[in-house]
Amino acid sequence: MRSALGILALIAVLVLAPLPGRAQITSVPTADQAMTAAIAKARASLPRFFARLAEPQPGDEGFAVKIRYTTRRGDGEHIWATEVVRSGDTVTATISNQPRDIPDLRHGQRVTVPIAQLTDWMYRRNGKIHGGSTIRALLPHMSRDEAERLRAMLAPE
Repeated sequence: MRSALGILALIAVLVLAPLPGRAQITSVPTADQAMTAAIAKARASLPRFFARLAEPQPGDEGFAVKIRYTTRRGDGEHIWATEVVRSGDTVTATISNQPRDIPDLRHGQRVTVPIAQLTDWMYRRNGKIHGGSTIRALLPHMSRDEAERLRAMLAPE
């Protein structure tokens, strides 16, 4: 569990940490084709993720899902959550970072959401991130250093 939280914290630092001259969260336009494709790919491969979650292999850890919430402004905010448990058409998980514009949601809060609300998934196998389609789609929006650090953590697709 500590490793899972560590990798998510590192991703949060690389993707969400405030940097000089940059917004705190890496944002892309709603109509961003690469992000739309990444979410579609992640959703289409959820059965593979859930199969792995149900029967982890040696070296597997850090299972997480990304959940889309509607903000006060009506936009979408996508939040990573760990300690994932599936029950039918829902998942229960623990919010892994502090939401920016969702007042009733807090870091560390346990939530249950419909699977239809998931926009990505990931897990680590032998230290490399598998899944993470939206992370990969964000790489072009990051600084070269941030992107290189994350690429080093990603398993080949």
